[in-house]
Amino acid sequence: MARYSQLGAIALTAAIFIFDTLAPLDVAIAVLYVAVVLLSLNFTGWRGTLLIGAACIGLTLLSFSLTHGSDLKSGPVGRCLVSLAAIVITTFLALRLGSTIAIIAESERRYRTIFVATGVAILEMDLSRLKVRLDQLRAAGAIDIDEVTRTHPGFAREALGMMRLVAANDTSLATFRAPDFTTLAGKLPTLIPKEMETSVWQLLDAIWHQETSFEAENVMNAVDGTRLNVLYTVAMPIERKALDLVLVSIMDVTARREAENALHQAQAELAHVSRVATLGELTVSIAHEVNQPLAGVVTNGEAGLRWLRRPEPVLTEVADSIERMISDAKRASEVIKRLRALASKAVPQALPVDLNDLVQDTLTLVQRELRSFQVDLQLSLAETLGRISGDRVQLQQVIINLVINAIQAMGSVPAGKRELSIATRCSDGAVTLEVNDSGPGFSPSNAAQLFAAFFTTKPEGMGMGLSICRSIVEAHGGRLRASSLPGGGASFEFSLPSQMGGN
Repeated sequence: MARYSQLGAIALTAAIFIFDTLAPLDVAIAVLYVAVVLLSLNFTGWRGTLLIGAACIGLTLLSFSLTHGSDLKSGPVGRCLVSLAAIVITTFLALRLGSTIAIIAESERRYRTIFVATGVAILEMDLSRLKVRLDQLRAAGAIDIDEVTRTHPGFAREALGMMRLVAANDTSLATFRAPDFTTLAGKLPTLIPKEMETSVWQLLDAIWHQETSFEAENVMNAVDGTRLNVLYTVAMPIERKALDLVLVSIMDVTARREAENALHQAQAELAHVSRVATLGELTVSIAHEVNQPLAGVVTNGEAGLRWLRRPEPVLTEVADSIERMISDAKRASEVIKRLRALASKAVPQALPVDLNDLVQDTLTLVQRELRSFQVDLQLSLAETLGRISGDRVQLQQVIINLVINAIQAMGSVPAGKRELSIATRCSDGAVTLEVNDSGPGFSPSNAAQLFAAFFTTKPEGMGMGLSICRSIVEAHGGRLRASSLPGGGASFEFSLPSQMGGN
């Protein structure tokens, strides 16, 4: 194209010069040199355009000199000045235009480089047909996308067929395992599974409200059937009202999600090991809590037999003994049930939990530790405490860990001064549990490491308890904090979001 423009400019320049010099017409033929200046934009830069403009001015003056010599009549001079002015103005405008074209070309080059070479999949889409269809639905009386969902439940899948793929970079082909652009364009609607339709409806809602961007994470299929976790962003430029140019950037986060799932699985395994280790520490308490009701069963059974063996059996006493046996058996069953829950590897379930009940259940398991360490327990449980949503077993693990840590921390404190306080409260939409002890507390140098994995101040400790507790609390949307008390001792508290309206 540039070669032909250059040859055309030379031929046109020669023709204008000959015609201007030899033709006996009283018109400003040299004005046609502006076409030569404009043609130069196709094959030269700003310097070349400037030189061509100067050459056209020179040829105009040369033609005037050859034609009129020293005859400076007003008519020829006026036409010459008009031609010169036209050439100068056109050259100036051509320079401005050339600069603008160069900027646009550089921008286009950068865009194509980013589009082609970036590590993110980028799809250039044309959604103009979809935009027209949505406008038709709006004109027909649809108020919002929710109404379209009710009246046209299959519209999300229909909308996918109205999205035309215009271009895709190499990363897109690699991400979706497509051999070429044609394959990707033909199969794109089928790569969106049914479970992604909720996200499609959300995109349609964003288009309906003329938003300029939309972002979501979902699952898509590759051409070969592979399931992909993708994070995608849809950019809808505000100046393209027809949505004929929409950019969709897609990041494959499958490996990241698999790594996160593996990490969560490892954390769950670690929490289970920690629970089992905690149960090992509570063996004496567990045996005591189970033996107590079992001993009650034996005692009441023997009493019932004695009442039956009398010459005149007292059946009311026998019935009372049997009822006490049933009650003791239920107590033993509840203890075993709680122990089985702590030792199990069940999948965590988010259910409504009463934190006060959880504290009471936990104290049942640590009663013997409290007595053997001669710990004075003070309970301050809020009467109207909102329920929280969480996994009961995991939250009980946190409370057991905090209480056992507090009891063990007071081992060096003289008997009679070992005080453990447990309090619950509700404020600002959160439920808080606080565990305070009268032990030696912790030094400021250890404060930053308390929740770090493998950090411990106990000779026999693993250093995993508090780290696991923090992970559990944060997974429930809460925070676990620690502080030293002014008069000695340590305070640990965690806060979790409260369920609205729960008591």
